[in-house]
Amino acid sequence: MRRSIVAVTAVALAGGALTLGALASASSAHSAGRCHGTGRTCVTGTDTRAVTTSSNAAASATTSLAKTRPPQRKRIDDGSLGSQAARTACSLLEPSQISKEFGGPVGQATPTFPYCQWLIGKDSWLALEVMPHTTFNTATEYVDTLVTVRGLGQRAIIANNRFCYFTAGTTSYWLLYQTPGDFTALNTAQLVSLGHDVLAHGLPTKRLTAEPSPPKGPPIYFAGDSTAAGPEWAWWAYHENRTTTRTIAEYEVGSGLVAKDFFNWPRHLLAVVAERRPKLVIWMGGANDGQAVDIDGRYAAVGSKAWDEAYAQTVGSAMKSLVDEGCKVLWIGEPAMQSASLNSYMQVIDSIDADQAAKYRGVVFFNPGLVLNDRHGQYAGSLVIHGQLTPVRLDGIHLNQAGSVVLADAIAKYVGPMLGTKVPS
Repeated sequence: MRRSIVAVTAVALAGGALTLGALASASSAHSAGRCHGTGRTCVTGTDTRAVTTSSNAAASATTSLAKTRPPQRKRIDDGSLGSQAARTACSLLEPSQISKEFGGPVGQATPTFPYCQWLIGKDSWLALEVMPHTTFNTATEYVDTLVTVRGLGQRAIIANNRFCYFTAGTTSYWLLYQTPGDFTALNTAQLVSLGHDVLAHGLPTKRLTAEPSPPKGPPIYFAGDSTAAGPEWAWWAYHENRTTTRTIAEYEVGSGLVAKDFFNWPRHLLAVVAERRPKLVIWMGGANDGQAVDIDGRYAAVGSKAWDEAYAQTVGSAMKSLVDEGCKVLWIGEPAMQSASLNSYMQVIDSIDADQAAKYRGVVFFNPGLVLNDRHGQYAGSLVIHGQLTPVRLDGIHLNQAGSVVLADAIAKYVGPMLGTKVPS
């Protein structure tokens, strides 16, 4: 399914204000009508029912006593989830090479499907994905070029999701560096240098076996689409300052649970939990899921019974896989959106998320509209904060610095009890 990612180059921390103007969700719901893929056309905006969610239904945290307790079973102990490509990626860079470009200390190479990840310092990381038998055009099908790179493999670019894509022979690759609060730096020179290191190393000739897992990672993994970027920064800046709340934060622009061919979040979440063993997963991502889904060769529109059932299965399966691995989940919905059509999609998605969270012990759903919508449950571009009317949105979708802090403060009240610790205010 075609994903059209909006460029992220205008995002910055400037004058104390988080400006996420170009960090827009790449959702087909943001454009009229249709999304296009390889020989497929899907209708997204013509048959959508609006679900009206009361401020007390999907708006409250879900803590049902009737939730299902997951059966005891052997945990997954390999974050590659059996992917040779993820294991290969871990063999192509050395910590010393990464430290030369981004500082350190650099942690152990860790396969977290679909890529290999190295933690850097307290809160940054580098990821490398290897895509065998994949052309450059296929690897970059869903992105736009920001910078054309010369001299790295056969073709290379820095794309608008800030990935460095490059191809050599029949294999394509991408590299990404991410750290909380940095939404603009492309890190072109560093990523290109590491790309040369990858190609100089060469692909392994033997099948690789799973490596022993590293020590447990930080107790919190905060993940999602671009709407999570600001809240992740605010969480990191104001609440993530103790070992008990140390956090790995990751957002993938234009991603979601529906378009697994763009970024397979359900499997990636499982891989991170299997490898890093966080105590809590915080998820915020739904703004890109307002699009039709392919069910047995036919596309079902958002809000149709078939779509509801398919999305509920995807969400429920993701939640179950995480609690089965022994962690708790704080599932954050989306606040009201300025666009009426996008808002109707988010109401459907939030309602399904709340229903699914109620089924699983250890999963809590939080609707950010409780603190970000107006008193009627509608979109609010500004809120009264400390007695002053303060803008909290950037573009009708994303939160600015003030809005991100409001949300981070709200979820902190849930994180502490879920972890059995106190979260600093």
